[in-house]
Amino acid sequence: MNSRDSEALAGLLQDRGYTLTDKPENADVVLFNTCSVRQHAEDKVWSEVGRLQKVVSRQSKVHGPSTMDHRPIIGIIGCMAQNYKEDIFKRTPQVDLVVGPNDLTSIPALLDALNKERSRALAVGAMERERNLYVSQYRQDKNHAYVVISEGCNNFCSYCVVPFVRGRLRSRNIDEVLGEIKSTIAAGIKHITLLGQNVNSYRDSNGRVDFIRLIEEVSRIEGLGTFDFVTSHPKDTSVELFKAMARLKNIQKTLHLPVQSGSNRILKLMNRGYTREHYMQLADEYKKIVGGSLSTDIIVGFPTETEEDFNDTVDLINGVRFDAAYIFKYSVRPHTQANELNDDVSLEEKKRRHKICLELQKKISKEKRCLEKS
Repeated sequence: MNSRDSEALAGLLQDRGYTLTDKPENADVVLFNTCSVRQHAEDKVWSEVGRLQKVVSRQSKVHGPSTMDHRPIIGIIGCMAQNYKEDIFKRTPQVDLVVGPNDLTSIPALLDALNKERSRALAVGAMERERNLYVSQYRQDKNHAYVVISEGCNNFCSYCVVPFVRGRLRSRNIDEVLGEIKSTIAAGIKHITLLGQNVNSYRDSNGRVDFIRLIEEVSRIEGLGTFDFVTSHPKDTSVELFKAMARLKNIQKTLHLPVQSGSNRILKLMNRGYTREHYMQLADEYKKIVGGSLSTDIIVGFPTETEEDFNDTVDLINGVRFDAAYIFKYSVRPHTQANELNDDVSLEEKKRRHKICLELQKKISKEKRCLEKS
């Protein structure tokens, strides 16, 4: 989602006369579009802002104090902006601009104001976008395009900050989605990925078009090559979706279905809305009906996770045999329900469990690749 937002914002700014550069130290404006899902992602942003400031300071020593007068406007935008708001200015005084994910369309006007009078600008009020961010035709990849079908989420998983920084679920109108895909195809890009925090929850504004109907309509678009989608939530994923995937010729036979844990106790604490048994049944039905690749997300070290809980996750990985898995160590997220729990699994233990799952998945992926070749 952030990649598409960055691309769309780049298009809006280019329409206003800005150009892109590969070297941040040479830029007039540097915007960090951020993610707050995990602590590690935020730490990288703080580090990069500090690194950029050091580069600018070194340039001022070489070229004179006037360099600092022309230092780039630095902005932290996206989820971290919504999460920390004006506290960002306190932590990083060199930041000039803080804009939340639903206020990104205000950035061109805010930059105009900052260019006239250097001060600070904060825009983190909106919990849904008033204007369409995706009007620009600019695409970084000339062979593949992301198309956002919905934003925000209503699930409130206990560890997840998304509803607090991106707001509640909002589905784009089907005509708007189909129109963007058609214009993208007209520009020569034939391969599409539909994006949403939970694509399965998609409902057109009139309430008559669900996600299955949407992908059926997308598949009929003339000139489309192939398409896929991310991300699905197990509690909203159905056999009917699998049947549609098997039936539609131009949809890629891939499914990313985050399980997060193999322990029913932990899944309940996570507020995921399904059991390990339900998930494993879904995985089995998907393999039977679609026969495509299956990937997942896993969190280890969630508060109160015992060795038995962790072993349930290992057992699930062995049972499902994913083609790929993205494995993360739990990190505390502000505003979430899990933030109220004691983060009682040590970092050392999280690292151990992470390594076990990672090595197991590497082994399974290697075995599956060998079978495909034989």
